Amino acid sequence: MTNSSLLLKRSIKSAASMFPFGLGFPRVTPGSVNIFAYHRIVRDIDLAERNSIYGIVISADTFRKHCEMLKRAFDVVSLDTATHFLERRRSVARPLAALTFDDGYLDLYDEAFPILNELALPATVFLPSGYIGTGKALGHDRLFWLLKKASKEPAMIAAAVGATGVEGFPEKLVRSLSLLDLTDKMVFLPDQKRERIICALETALRFDSAAYPEEYQLLDWDRVREMSRRGISFGSHTVDHVVLPLESREKASAEISESKAEIEDKLGKRITSFAYPNGAYSSDVTRMVNEAGYSVAVTTETRSNQSSSDPLTLGRVSLCEESTRGYRGKYSPAVAGLRLGVGSGG
Repeated sequence: MTNSSLLLKRSIKSAASMFPFGLGFPRVTPGSVNIFAYHRIVRDIDLAERNSIYGIVISADTFRKHCEMLKRAFDVVSLDTATHFLERRRSVARPLAALTFDDGYLDLYDEAFPILNELALPATVFLPSGYIGTGKALGHDRLFWLLKKASKEPAMIAAAVGATGVEGFPEKLVRSLSLLDLTDKMVFLPDQKRERIICALETALRFDSAAYPEEYQLLDWDRVREMSRRGISFGSHTVDHVVLPLESREKASAEISESKAEIEDKLGKRITSFAYPNGAYSSDVTRMVNEAGYSVAVTTETRSNQSSSDPLTLGRVSLCEESTRGYRGKYSPAVAGLRLGVGSGG
């Protein structure tokens, strides 16, 4: 994202935070269930935003401020408890909030878990089970890193992708897209095609597949079990973090059901919650999620949830460091209040 577009977005958020109705930003309503989504909680935000997709990283300091604001404005409950209230149309004195984390990055254990424990806040983590404990980085992280390394050589990127037989990435397009846009476009491919592109880029760059940044590491099963014992809930994020509507029905069904079975086996607990990778779903996919035995599934659609909401397509507010920066480029309590839906500074 260019500096000018960032400045514009920050200015819009800062201006909106000064108005009581937030100029169209989602606001908390009585009886609502508000689900917040995070990915990576990091110590060094400058390093993380250089080396990662900036929209999935937030500093531990800002995350703590979010948690403190949420605790003041909401009853923060587990996702299971929140769903229970929705299903039974129970009235609540204050709106409910649930914290969720996608992908299960290792820095969740190192940075977020202590904050959650200190503030006595529950949370749910959605795991791509096939990656947990393997040391392998997720596809979107590998793509971002490889494209970053090759960003000054669009012809090489186009040639490497072309050699895989995957169409739609000529040099002209590669040259015109930003690093983030190109990464996003390649992420939204069927898993097999995406992995072919990653292998081709690794070969073209003579890059060792074991040399991705350590910050891309995910949790292992020992840490998952420890967190589970200490009050963190877990759900499924498929086996291989695939974009489900792009896969065959057989592949999608296996990704949904096999992940559930593996997490249940590793934790000895029933798994009932699911998060759609990249927020992508279809009516067929939600039907498979239901048939696999999940009772709740979350999207990346920015909205709060009411008793009338479909429990298999619940909305979430996705947050990163940039989400609550004001026009000066620093954390803004007023913008945080706007994005968390609680007014100016909670």
